[in-house]
Amino acid sequence: MIWLGLALCFSGFAALCLSMDTHHEQVFGTDAPDGRRLLLRLLGWPTLVIAVFACANALGLSVGIALWAGQLSIAAGILVLLLAYRPRLVVPLALTAPPLALLPLLFR
Repeated sequence: MIWLGLALCFSGFAALCLSMDTHHEQVFGTDAPDGRRLLLRLLGWPTLVIAVFACANALGLSVGIALWAGQLSIAAGILVLLLAYRPRLVVPLALTAPPLALLPLLFR
């Protein structure tokens, strides 16, 4: 569940990041239409909230919230580096990170 929290933080931040015209143009080469911007915002914030629940489920509420805060920082740092050096990798990583984080749960 800890990896799932990190993956959800990354995906949520990626969605919020891509809802901004600057970053959307950086990744896709065009400005985001209004509908897509709204959709990305509506997907980004709930994804970050779900990440809180994944962290709290793993280690309890108090430690889970502290873990979530740390994971937000890590996810933001990864996203900043990707946007600076490999902006085209943001979307594939944001889409594949949560399913890959769920794989270890299948082999328990």
